[in-house]
Amino acid sequence: MHDILLQLLTINFSFKKSRLECLAGMIISLVQHCSVSAKNIAIGIDSNILPSSKVHKVYRFFREQKFNYDQVAKLILALFPSDKYILALDRTCWKFGTKDINILFLVIVIGKISVPIYWYPLEHGGACTTSLMEEILERFIGNFGIHRIKYLLADREFMSKEWLNFLKVNQIKFAIPLRKDMKIRLKGGLQIRPVGDSFNGLKHREYMEVEAIMWLHELRLSAYRNDKGELMVVAASKDIDVEIFALYKYRWSIERLFKHLKSSGFDIEKSHITDLDRFCKLIAVCAIATGLIIKNGLIQNTIVPIKIRKHKHESGRFSMTPVVSFFTYGLDHIRNCFNKSAAYIKQRMREILEWPIILDQSTYFPTLLQKL
Repeated sequence: MHDILLQLLTINFSFKKSRLECLAGMIISLVQHCSVSAKNIAIGIDSNILPSSKVHKVYRFFREQKFNYDQVAKLILALFPSDKYILALDRTCWKFGTKDINILFLVIVIGKISVPIYWYPLEHGGACTTSLMEEILERFIGNFGIHRIKYLLADREFMSKEWLNFLKVNQIKFAIPLRKDMKIRLKGGLQIRPVGDSFNGLKHREYMEVEAIMWLHELRLSAYRNDKGELMVVAASKDIDVEIFALYKYRWSIERLFKHLKSSGFDIEKSHITDLDRFCKLIAVCAIATGLIIKNGLIQNTIVPIKIRKHKHESGRFSMTPVVSFFTYGLDHIRNCFNKSAAYIKQRMREILEWPIILDQSTYFPTLLQKL
């Protein structure tokens, strides 16, 4: 497995050989042991040196190695070739001692899970600026082309006048919730009112879609009030070609990614790394490992499909939910492979890298074709 992975990394990175071997070893360790602690992440380094020396190699890697993050993004997208991608933007944060770790992520969405392609550290614990959001998206556009963006999903904190202008100027189709205090004018109306007041007549479990004007831009708004009376309004491009709430559901895939990076996967919160430059390098290692794991999950799902559980909602509707995510399915399978021969795990790694997975909307985004 180490040799196959090393070939992939050699093609994509211009590191010296010892650093490539260290990177390959750390990725293998993450897949096998799901821990970013220096001791555990060093186990997979293919070398006859002492375990303590392997740990020092890891420390030197994060301290000294320079990354070209565009190369990381290109490697990850090569694992999941597609003409267009659904992107999601969100940030995750936590405290380590007195240090705020706050990272903005841009990811590709694959059904109910995401794979990170770009990440930017924030120097504070609060929300990110519009300029940083534009910068991370322009990074994708500059390297892969604006035509590769099918839709962009984000949380309500990512809606602002400047950000909406950016999306409209670049003709990026999006779905982003609005805060209740944001001002809109419903099409055909004369009054500019807060979002929360504009849908006072909406009853529990009722859904409606309208056109509106916000900051001089025409939008489509989808509003839904749940059983508890809570209102949610999602704004989307006027020319969006799918049901808005069905599309927005896939934003939760990035929350599942964060869960797998943290407590339910790599435990990245316990890395003890507080230097943001080094932490971004650690995320790069985790991102590559995540891509390999999820692709293996997609492959195994084509061989033995993930079991589907039928769930009845209080409203009486039924939904079909996979028992596990592509991440968990791929991780469980590949970790079991480590219990077999070296030749077997090597063949599985070759299969992951060469299997022609294509991100097909009808396969991984079925609810885009359904109405509420």
